[in-house]
Amino acid sequence: MKHSSPTKQLRFILYWFLTGLQKQTFLEPVNTRKNQVYKKANLISFGIILFSLFYSFGVISQTLVSTDIEKKTPVIYDFTGIHCVSCPHAHEAIAVSKAHYPQVVALSFHTGNFAAPNSGEPDFRTAEGDFVVDHFAYWEEESELYRVVWSYPTVCIDGDGVENGVVTDTTQFLEQISEVTNQDATVNIGAIASIDTIQRKLKVRVECYYTSSSADSNYLIVSLTQNGLKSAQSGVPQAGDEYVHKEMFRMFVSNIWGDTLGIPQEGDLIEKTYFMDLPDSINYSDSAGVELVLQNIQIQAFITGSDTIVTAYDFLNIPYKNRRAFDILNGVNADIEFVNLNSISTNVKEQLFTMYPNPATDFINIRLSQQILNEQQFILEILDVNGRILKTQSLSDTDGNNTFQIPAQGLKKGIYFIRLKGKNLIETKKLVLE
Repeated sequence: MKHSSPTKQLRFILYWFLTGLQKQTFLEPVNTRKNQVYKKANLISFGIILFSLFYSFGVISQTLVSTDIEKKTPVIYDFTGIHCVSCPHAHEAIAVSKAHYPQVVALSFHTGNFAAPNSGEPDFRTAEGDFVVDHFAYWEEESELYRVVWSYPTVCIDGDGVENGVVTDTTQFLEQISEVTNQDATVNIGAIASIDTIQRKLKVRVECYYTSSSADSNYLIVSLTQNGLKSAQSGVPQAGDEYVHKEMFRMFVSNIWGDTLGIPQEGDLIEKTYFMDLPDSINYSDSAGVELVLQNIQIQAFITGSDTIVTAYDFLNIPYKNRRAFDILNGVNADIEFVNLNSISTNVKEQLFTMYPNPATDFINIRLSQQILNEQQFILEILDVNGRILKTQSLSDTDGNNTFQIPAQGLKKGIYFIRLKGKNLIETKKLVLE
């Protein structure tokens, strides 16, 4: 949902008030003391109303973000693996930066050959992480080229690559983080999440307030990471199987590349709400699942701009076409509230939809809640595990019906995601086709 600027609306109200005040004070004849008292009382009353309007527009219109210009929060992408000898240097650099700047947002993607486990080791890879590494590009300042993720670790801050020498030197890495935290943000972002620990349901509400206008389309990415996962780690043999991983990427709550915010202008307040069923574990291919411990998860929200498709290069300067590059404008770690069934009615809204059967074979029934029906405009998307949209269907013309049947023709057996998107609400559920 996009709101017009409270400042712009208040200018009109203030002009109206001052014009009226001028007329009351200087232009209209006042003949009696009684009239003076009445006019003064009316002006005081109007002043109280005006104050209330200021309060309403300034405070109630946004609850998670400030309308003042704030400093940026860096967002780190770390591409890593349990068999990467140098990767613990990146882990340490991120830990040091978060110790100095707790607001720093970090996602560690376990991808590629260095993340492939040996027999008996946990598999921390994800299909979405593979998709990112296979399509992502970052800007390398030294060569003035876009690069693909080729060597490990690869660390990026706000979409720009960090030199390996800086990654292994925590002092230099901290200096780069400090530089970002001293920059003014063009958009403020706030997020709060509720997790029902009984039903394993997640709700995330995000607010974005623009302190300056954007020149191009912006996108909102919401992700989920997990702390406290343990395994052996190359480069740290003394840890045995007890090396503790932090900020490990587990899944995207939004679309992989983010949900569009349009081209926001100064003063725009944009709100998005996401709903998701959280699985018991994260499974990669045929590997044994890795438990998703709710108390150890973190939710991140960040905004990208200058999103473009580029040709990127590896370190042999071999070109890779159709890679996605972007700048990260600002980010935030969401505040998380854990709730249970006793407080679910006041903390987490009803499901936007239910689907059955699941697992399915030939078709899926989608039953919409009244909450999403009130949105009037909404679409249903079927996505594969890599986040690619395979089918899109508009469900706006309900004619009073709240149940739809979606054929599964053309879809192979496997895992898919069903996403229902309204104007301001999004919910995603996992579907298994047999």
